[in-house]
Amino acid sequence: MEPSHKDAETAAAAAAVAAVAAADRGTSSSSGVVVQVREKKGPLRAAIPYMPFPVAVICLFLNTFVPGLGTFVSAFTVLCGARTDLPDRHVCCVFWLNIAAALIQMLTAIVMVGWIMSIFWGMDMVILAKPQNALGLNRGVEAYAQILMDPPQIPHGDRMSRSADGWGKPQPE
Repeated sequence: MEPSHKDAETAAAAAAVAAVAAADRGTSSSSGVVVQVREKKGPLRAAIPYMPFPVAVICLFLNTFVPGLGTFVSAFTVLCGARTDLPDRHVCCVFWLNIAAALIQMLTAIVMVGWIMSIFWGMDMVILAKPQNALGLNRGVEAYAQILMDPPQIPHGDRMSRSADGWGKPQPE
């Protein structure tokens, strides 16, 4: 009988636990096991857009009081250029996935499942949101700040010298 995929996962998990236990005892100093865990997202969960932080908080607020409304609003941020974890899908497909999630939340809110799902969806939006640069709007400001922090070098052959503040000042001749 051939071992199944589930048996292989169980064996790998047991080996990882044994390695951690051995490391705790101090018996294995150089042969460590690195276990990496990745969350596998379904298509609806992966379609949640990375929005600006204030928009995500508003969507959470809307989802808390009107199940699915914040998810519906977040679908339109995809059309405005917000990123998702579905880069290989077309923008319209991701938009309709968010609309479908909003409809599921609205239709199942009667039995409380949709309301709870809606609140968790809003919390995921806030977790995925970044306080800045969710839509890439601040890239110019960041580039300008980088130039200010590290100004370009002034060639030695010029009449200008690099001063302590980073800006060139004329040299007396």
